Amino acid sequence: MNVLILGSGAREHSLGWKLKNQGECRSIWIHPGNAGTRQQGFQDFGDVNCLRGLVSKAKDYSIDLVIIGPENLLAQGYANAFRKSGIRVVGPDEEAARLETSKVFAKNFMLKAGIPTAPSQVFSSYQDLISFPRNHWPWVLKLDGLAAGKGVIIAKSSDEVRAFGESVWLKNLFGSGPHQVLAEDFIPGLEVSYIGFCDGDRFLPLASATDHKRVFDGNQGPNTGGMGAISPSPHMTPELESKIEKRVISPFLKTLKESQLNFRGILFIGIMIDENGDPSVLEFNTRFGDPETECVLPRLEGSLLNLLIATAEGKLKEISPPQWNPKTSVYVVACAPGYPESPQKGAQITGLESITGDVFLFFAGVASKNGGLVCDGGRVLGVGSLDFSPAGARQKAYQALSRLHWTGIHFRNDIGL
Repeated sequence: MNVLILGSGAREHSLGWKLKNQGECRSIWIHPGNAGTRQQGFQDFGDVNCLRGLVSKAKDYSIDLVIIGPENLLAQGYANAFRKSGIRVVGPDEEAARLETSKVFAKNFMLKAGIPTAPSQVFSSYQDLISFPRNHWPWVLKLDGLAAGKGVIIAKSSDEVRAFGESVWLKNLFGSGPHQVLAEDFIPGLEVSYIGFCDGDRFLPLASATDHKRVFDGNQGPNTGGMGAISPSPHMTPELESKIEKRVISPFLKTLKESQLNFRGILFIGIMIDENGDPSVLEFNTRFGDPETECVLPRLEGSLLNLLIATAEGKLKEISPPQWNPKTSVYVVACAPGYPESPQKGAQITGLESITGDVFLFFAGVASKNGGLVCDGGRVLGVGSLDFSPAGARQKAYQALSRLHWTGIHFRNDIGL
C-alpha cells in the first residue's frame, strides 16, 4: 500500500516513522515534510502545493491512503477532494472539521449533544465584549476560527480582556474579520488529551496523554503548540475513562449522526477533570494531536495501518481496539530561541548523530544547509523514550536531549512531572 501523509511537522514524521517500522507499506510519502524527514528517507511531492495538483499526483503515484495532519488543510476541504477522487482519507470533511475550526460551532454542538462543557457567551464586537459585566475571574477567551494556537487567552482582569479585544477587532492581528469571540467560564482542574480513531459509528481511543502547553517550567509563560507530553496520562483512571465514554463519546457519536456530518478521521478531545473527577470538554480537534502523537505512537502494539484503513473506510466495528505497550512514554520538544512569539531561524543543529538506541527523535522546524540541519521554525524537534517508570523515561529522554545543541536551544525541564 502507498501512503501519503500531508504536513511538515514532528506529528507527520512520527506517523511515517511508525508505519515504516511496521513494514506494511510499499512506500510512504510526507508532503511537504521537512529537511529532517527527507534526511530520514521520506520523499515529498516536490513543488506541488495546490490541492488539485496534490490529488493529480496522488493518482499518478497510485496513493492508496491519505492522512491529513494539519487542521488548516481540513478546513480547506482537502478530505472532500481526495474522497471525491476515490482515494481513502483519514480526515473529516470540511463541514465536520468545523468542530475544530469554529469554536462557536463546536460549543453549539456540545450543547446540542448534552456534553458537559463550560458556560459561555459569544461576542461579535469589541464594545460588546468589554461591556459585559464580569465579577469573577479568570475568563477564557477564544477567537472563533483558526489562529495557529495564538487565539486563546486566560484573562485574569478587565485589562486583559480589553487587550485581547483590541488585538482582535481594533488592531486586526487575526485579519480584518468579521470576528467572533467565545468567552467561557474558567474550569480549574487537570487536563487530559483523549484522542482516538472515529468513523462516525465507533470511536477507538488511543492511549491517554497529557500535554504541557506553556513555554516555561511550572506551566508559566505563554501558551505554545505543545512543549512535550507523557503517556499514559497520570490523571487517567478506568473510572474517568468510563465517564468520558458515557458523557462525551456516546452523545458525540449520536449527535454526529443526527447532524449528518461525515467524520472519518481522528477525534482529539481536550478534557478538564474537576476536583470531583468529572470531565468537561474544553475543545475538539479533528486530527492527530501534536505533540501527543509523537508520545503515544511509540507505545502502539499492532498495526497502525489497519486502524487507519478501517477509519477511512468506516469499518472500525470490524477490528479490535488497539493494544498498548505498558511502558511510559515521555516526549520533550526543543525550540528555537524566541519561541513562541518570534522564533529565530538559522542556528546550526549539532549532536544528531548521538541519538541512538531506544530513543526516538522527530523533526519539525528544520531546514538543510551545508549538508547539515538548521533551525527553521519555532518547535525544532522532539526527543522521547520509553521506560517502565516515568522517571526512567524522563531520564533517557533528557539525557539524549542534552547531547543536542544549537544557539539558544530551549526546552522545558519538567515534562512528565
